[in-house]
Amino acid sequence: MDVSSQVAEMAGQLAQAVNTTMDPTVPHAVRLASYNLLEKVKEESEVAVGCGFHMAHPAKEPVVRHLGLQLLEHTIKYKWNDLSVQQKVFIKENTMQLVTDGTLDLLTEQLYVKDKVSRLVVEMMKREWPQQWPGLLDELHALSKRGPTQTELVLFVFLRIAEDVATLQNLESNQRRRDLYQAMTANMESMFGFFLSLLEENYKLYEATMKAQNLQPAQQHCRVMQVVLMTLTVYVEWVSVQHIFADDGKLLKSLCFLLSEDNLKMEAAECLLQIVSRKGKLDERRPLILLFGKAPMSTIFAAADRAVMGTLSEHNYRFLKTLTQVLTALGSQLCALWGKEADVGEPPNFRVYLDAMLAFTGHPSLHIYNFTNGLWGQLFRHEHIPQSKTLQAVLPSWITIVSRMVMKHGYPSKNDSESCQYSRLDFDSDEDYSYFFYKVRSETLETIKAASLLAPETLYSFVEEWLKNQVKKAADQGQQDKQLCNLFSPFYLEWEALSQVLESVMSRVMQSEGYKPTAESGLELLRLCLSYQTTDPLILSTLLSCISGLFVFIRLVPSVLPDVLNKIFSALTFSLPGQTKDSRSRAVKNVRRHGCSLMVKIARSYPDILLEAFDFINGVVDSLSHNPQELSQMEKVTLQESLMIINNHFHNFEKQSTFIGKVLGPVSEIWLNMKQPFSSPLDFMSFVGLDKAPVEPSENDVNGQNRAQIIFCVNLIMAVIKRSEFPTDTDVAERGGFILERSDSGAVFCRNPATPHVMPLLHQLFCLVRLFNALWHPEALACVSPGYSKAHNLPEAERNNILGLATINSSDPCIDSPKVQQPLERMQFFLSMMHDNCYHILGNAGVSLGLQFYQHPHLTDYLVHSSLANLHLIPDYRLRPIIRTFLKPFIQWCPPQCYQTVLLPILNHLCPFMLDRLSTRWGHLTSLIESGSYEEENTDTQEMLEDLLIRMLTREYVDLLKVVLIGGPRGDLGQLVLGCDTICQAIVTTLLKVLWWQDSGACLKAVGVVGQVLRWLVGEGQHLSPDAVRQVLLAVLQGLHTHGQHDANQSALLSLGLATYELFRPHFPNIREVLLGLPGVSAEDVQRFEEKILNPNAAAKSSKTEKIKKDNFKKLVIEIVGRNVGQAFKKEVHMNNLPPMFKNPRPKQPRVDDTDADIGLCSLFGPDLAESNGHQATF
Repeated sequence: MDVSSQVAEMAGQLAQAVNTTMDPTVPHAVRLASYNLLEKVKEESEVAVGCGFHMAHPAKEPVVRHLGLQLLEHTIKYKWNDLSVQQKVFIKENTMQLVTDGTLDLLTEQLYVKDKVSRLVVEMMKREWPQQWPGLLDELHALSKRGPTQTELVLFVFLRIAEDVATLQNLESNQRRRDLYQAMTANMESMFGFFLSLLEENYKLYEATMKAQNLQPAQQHCRVMQVVLMTLTVYVEWVSVQHIFADDGKLLKSLCFLLSEDNLKMEAAECLLQIVSRKGKLDERRPLILLFGKAPMSTIFAAADRAVMGTLSEHNYRFLKTLTQVLTALGSQLCALWGKEADVGEPPNFRVYLDAMLAFTGHPSLHIYNFTNGLWGQLFRHEHIPQSKTLQAVLPSWITIVSRMVMKHGYPSKNDSESCQYSRLDFDSDEDYSYFFYKVRSETLETIKAASLLAPETLYSFVEEWLKNQVKKAADQGQQDKQLCNLFSPFYLEWEALSQVLESVMSRVMQSEGYKPTAESGLELLRLCLSYQTTDPLILSTLLSCISGLFVFIRLVPSVLPDVLNKIFSALTFSLPGQTKDSRSRAVKNVRRHGCSLMVKIARSYPDILLEAFDFINGVVDSLSHNPQELSQMEKVTLQESLMIINNHFHNFEKQSTFIGKVLGPVSEIWLNMKQPFSSPLDFMSFVGLDKAPVEPSENDVNGQNRAQIIFCVNLIMAVIKRSEFPTDTDVAERGGFILERSDSGAVFCRNPATPHVMPLLHQLFCLVRLFNALWHPEALACVSPGYSKAHNLPEAERNNILGLATINSSDPCIDSPKVQQPLERMQFFLSMMHDNCYHILGNAGVSLGLQFYQHPHLTDYLVHSSLANLHLIPDYRLRPIIRTFLKPFIQWCPPQCYQTVLLPILNHLCPFMLDRLSTRWGHLTSLIESGSYEEENTDTQEMLEDLLIRMLTREYVDLLKVVLIGGPRGDLGQLVLGCDTICQAIVTTLLKVLWWQDSGACLKAVGVVGQVLRWLVGEGQHLSPDAVRQVLLAVLQGLHTHGQHDANQSALLSLGLATYELFRPHFPNIREVLLGLPGVSAEDVQRFEEKILNPNAAAKSSKTEKIKKDNFKKLVIEIVGRNVGQAFKKEVHMNNLPPMFKNPRPKQPRVDDTDADIGLCSLFGPDLAESNGHQATF
């Protein structure tokens, strides 16, 4: 190709410019000038095409050639429609010449250069093929005959066009995408034949050159085969199955065969995975069962064996994972077909297949195991497969293998297991591994539960034997008495795995329809656990889990209950020699907490059994509680919770109330003594030590004891509120004396036995809540001790939770020492936990105490002047619990007769405040975003935290408004609230602002609520002004402008905008002015739109008509719909539609009244009708 001096000169400048941009030492201004030159030539230069071909010459540097190809691609993508026929032919011919001899050898050419060359052909195909380039496939076929280099480029063309048309579907023109898809489908048989012939030919050449030790040609043929397989991988995902299974499954046989070739096995496995993972009609997937045949299975298993036996490398490991996915996907196809398709049942090599899956299940890699676990779950839960004797036969082997996989080892930083070397390939840190391990273990335990229903006897026998052996092993070794275990000790890990599996099996075995373990067997296991003595807190904790799992046998053998309770009490009072209440190690604290939690668990699961032992449990708890050195405050509260759960099942109001009165007796006494400290913020600060210097150690902190008393009182009140219940059965409630009153509608209101004892304590609680808000007053903050200056900050764990960061534990898990909290941490914990727990009490009081709570004569005043006082002082993270934890359930459970007296005053106080609070906070955030000083990837942690908190607060407040407006029975509260002008205006204004504030999640929540509100307001149109209606539609349109880039928001807002216009247009004609003010919208456009949506003769509403209306509305507002910043300045690609490629339409029959010929109508009614075939007409 001749090159003009202008082209050569410009190409030289471009080559220099691109090298400048790649040089890290060049000043920014020089690099920017180079970028500008490149863009200017791309967009404006008439010699861009000439420069592109000149720079793409193989003799140039790769980066220069890549730029030349970019110039050509840019011209084809954005300027093709403006080029003359001669220019198009010039580009086409020279591009095909590039494919012919414009690249280096396929082994030395850069991949990005080869990709760009193929892209040129693909971009021309998108615009010209097949209608105006019918000979393309022949040209590509001819090019492939010129050698491996050209063949690879041709395959890249087929690969990229399939990705763009079928896989990614990223063509800008739907019509052109359909044309290309149809053309590819029509030629698929020849294309597949082409791919397979290339595979076969190159394999033969590869074998021959390898035998001749001619390595370079061998590598070339190998590379071609790799690209053929990569191309097939894209096609087999969507082409008709007839091409995949053609020639008696030639493709599948070839892929299975190539699994044995080290250089091709990865690509072959990925292609095979795409085939066996296909979705679609069952009859189309049925041929996949052929892979269960002896030959394919043996080939796949042989490849797996070689991979397992080979050296551990990333490539080999990746292949093994892909091969595992192939086998599990094949099993999933079997699950889909078995019993659903005729004659599809147990395949002939099913046992061989299951044995292979067992081998993969036992592989040390957690990822490979995870793939197989998903399949086992499908098999066990299938409708028909569990009846297979073959499957049941492998269950003993399966549970033996899986029980080892539940064991917690394999961390990347350790070498305590064969799994560690695989973990180092899969995970960057122990934290990543730990997260994935617990997820996999949770799914494994669910699979074990499914297997327990399928084969209860097998799994019970396994855990029975395992538990016996474990206890025997411990007794023989005596290890638990010599040295305490840590979290990575093999002995502890085995006990922990046993406890997990045992609990999973026992949770399902008793639910199975057939086999159930005998009482004698269960009693033996319980006795084994009860008699086993250990001084290791970690082992004791796992032993408690085993007892928890076996507790179900107590129904069969009630006589063992006292021994079980004694074992649990011995655990919750466990201590090591030399340890006191304040110096207990973490493991000791954990086992004691486990014992307390186990009491709550069995109280919830087996209250009827524990009811007979209530007095015994109560006596033990009382005895322990009176010993100041025995139980911690938390342990006392947890044990009282378990007693209250059992107490609920006496179904006797007086008896239950008497017990709760006894439980709350100590709180009443302490609470009364705190009247003075709760009287003012400064008195409270002095009482808890907030105005004093931090004291260390904690034993010397007198104010710390005061804080502990408050924590105990609040937690015990919360426990009573949450755990004390009245019977749900009305008859039982009536017999027990729980009925308070019956409404005229027949609704029954019950009284909680805790109400008489909790209600007197609420006044002090309201004082405490008021103080928590008042602590943020400037005068109170000024009195805070410098050592506690950060006491009001969020605790680190909660802060990290909001930011999505992992809480790093710096302590060594192998060293068991008590965690020592600093005084500041203790104060932070106290303020944060007590603030939240107070609102948990108030939030649960509604559902627990019921009508009596809401009918408290001063409830509204207490709430407005305590929890809702000084809200303007507190930060967002203190306001969130008030909205989410307290007000939402408080409103949700309020009886209708209390709406007017309780809820309206509270909402009248809250809603205007929240409107002002959120508007201010969002105004500040929006100004930062618009000024450009706010970045999504802001690295300032405090700014990120504040940003996330305002978003969370907004969403939670919208959830609260949804409960107010929609959540109540029949929407009575919503209508009542919207009938109050002050509350209505605050709520509606807030919701409309949320539509366009910079939070797509809050916007999506608000859309549904706004729609309900508008429908109600239409019925009250006399209260709305034309300007208010105009503001509603403007808010929706502003929301579209802000959030239109998100598909879900755009769809919801378009529906809301259309509904708004339809609702208000008949009563407020001025609303059309809003649409007329939109860019590009004329009066005629609005008129046509209104004719379509407001036509009284239009068909009834249907999904189709609504979609048409929505599309018409979208056309009007499209100019203001927001777009992602990455798409805002994107250069549009325009493709001209080509003439249709369909065959001529069928000839249209002439109308009867358009022809003069006799068509036999007269004879139809003639006298000879009885003898003639009157329905036939002659044309």
